[in-house]
Amino acid sequence: MINLTDKNFNDTVLHKIKEDKILPKPKWQFFLKNFIIWSLGIFSLILGAISTSLVFYMVTGEDTGVGRGGPNILEALLFVIPFFWIICLIIFALSVYFYIKHTKKGYKYSTRKIILIIIGGSLILGALVNLLGVDRFIDDTLGERAPFYDRVINPQLNYWSNPDSGRLTGMIISQVSPLEYNLVDRSGETWVTLLNKDEDSHQKILVGHPVRLIGEKVADHRFLIKEVMSVGPGRGFFKRPLPPLPPKMLPRDCQPGVPGACNLGPIEPIIIHSN
Repeated sequence: MINLTDKNFNDTVLHKIKEDKILPKPKWQFFLKNFIIWSLGIFSLILGAISTSLVFYMVTGEDTGVGRGGPNILEALLFVIPFFWIICLIIFALSVYFYIKHTKKGYKYSTRKIILIIIGGSLILGALVNLLGVDRFIDDTLGERAPFYDRVINPQLNYWSNPDSGRLTGMIISQVSPLEYNLVDRSGETWVTLLNKDEDSHQKILVGHPVRLIGEKVADHRFLIKEVMSVGPGRGFFKRPLPPLPPKMLPRDCQPGVPGACNLGPIEPIIIHSN
């Protein structure tokens, strides 16, 4: 055991300090280090809370329709579960753990205590984010602008874009007849969607609104509607610029060369809020 009061030891340390010209660090450097660590930790906790809120928003923000339009529930779950936000949550949680451990008194906190702090903080702040509607705003913004949104961030759109399996989603851009609508899907393809004489479903289809449809593909780009569902997570994706509608898909009085006023009017995307 080293005796810290031993004169030879003290002389050796002093000699080493003078030889290597070791100088004590000023207090402001320690303060700056702790400030940066705490700031990054709090920032990571906030991002984790946002990720937590978005996980719940993706799962509960709208009827996911798992199992509808196809019997493979496992496939549906893999598309519906928001793995992107779950991974983000894990990354931010690990970042918070790292920063807490590197604070001045971080060594005093056990791993269990830190995990409880992270979980509690994420849930409380996540609930606040949801209450303020920030999660919806972030999802709408990412849906409108983020690349690969429909394939990476929100796979629900990918799941609902399978007309061969009875699922179709997109923006209703025009009404051809009382029971016939034109829809542009996420790939920019135009579909003629046919509605049975169902008043409830008819009221759910509005020009300028995104919808999810359950039914049957009866021909090339023709879809028979059996059920209509609104779009919650991912609705911002359909605010992206749409391709021009081919003349043959327009109502008769809107086709080139046909006399008469076009009653289609300007189409403006309208956000559908989930219940």
